[in-house]
Amino acid sequence: MDILIIVVDVIFLAGAVFNIYWQSQIEIRSIYKVSSLIFAAFIGSWLLFSASSDLPYIIMTAAFITLTIMNGVGGIGEKKVVMNGFYSGVIDYSQIVHVTLIPIEVPQRKPKVAVIFNTNRPQQIQMSFNTSYKTIQDYLSKKLSSGVQVEVGQI
Repeated sequence: MDILIIVVDVIFLAGAVFNIYWQSQIEIRSIYKVSSLIFAAFIGSWLLFSASSDLPYIIMTAAFITLTIMNGVGGIGEKKVVMNGFYSGVIDYSQIVHVTLIPIEVPQRKPKVAVIFNTNRPQQIQMSFNTSYKTIQDYLSKKLSSGVQVEVGQI
């Protein structure tokens, strides 16, 4: 059983290295996805209450909680879009076929924008940013190929 947990430890730690690398490439950070934090607290408390004094189990629990917290971070990076949430990952700009920007303007608050990335696979990725839609639009115009339409929607 310890061998299996050690293998899981290695996989989790490799995932942490992957996340650290791609998250360090983010140039425009999205709003933190709080659901990752809630999930980490829920599963982490469950894992801690079924405690074991084995070092591999403790490392696995700590790595899992750390990974889950890290998965709340996402944004637009130099080379790829870094997705946030439980199924986080990266998307190359060449896979994006359409982008919808939805400005969210609330009086006396900073501007926000919801961004929906459509990929060449039937997949949509939604992120929110604490910046104006124009900032995102200008940045994406430099990164996306000329055939990708960037649409500005309304609420």
